Amino acid sequence: MISYLITDPKYYGNSKQSITRALFQTAKKHKIDYACLRDKDARNYEDLAKIFIATCKDLNIKPILHTFWQKTAILGAYGVHFSTKDFENIPLAKAENLFTVASAHSLQEANEALLFGVDLITISPIFYVENKNKPLGLEKLKEITDKIPNKCIALGGILENSQIHTCKEAGAIGYASIRYFLK
Repeated sequence: MISYLITDPKYYGNSKQSITRALFQTAKKHKIDYACLRDKDARNYEDLAKIFIATCKDLNIKPILHTFWQKTAILGAYGVHFSTKDFENIPLAKAENLFTVASAHSLQEANEALLFGVDLITISPIFYVENKNKPLGLEKLKEITDKIPNKCIALGGILENSQIHTCKEAGAIGYASIRYFLK
């Protein structure tokens, strides 16, 4: 299964040192295919992105930047993760030869992302996450993956190996998490 770490300044900090330290510590414990720098409020996002990208490459992890697609190619990241409000920018990122990931919270949003040519789709939230939408659950995940095979990654409330296993059984080709990788 594809493993996709998503950072959050609450857990990974937003300094060059904290991001680097967290990535190295996490990579010692877990296999990580992709990692996304997600910090919507960082004033120093570009500086963080540079060290994040370099550290990911040192660890053989494909670095993904969240939302800031215009700088992704320039900074040397592998790809970009789009929120639902930014799907129309997916073709622009694809034109820059960037790998693209899109967030979706329904079959309709997932299909919309596909129309724009996205490479992978995170479906969320699957499990309960405090202060997030009501969980979609495994049945809805299966419904989406049945209609969109080989593109969907489960996201949201994934904390245990058993949850990863049940997401795989529901048809997800991978999982994404913030907190799972901290264990």
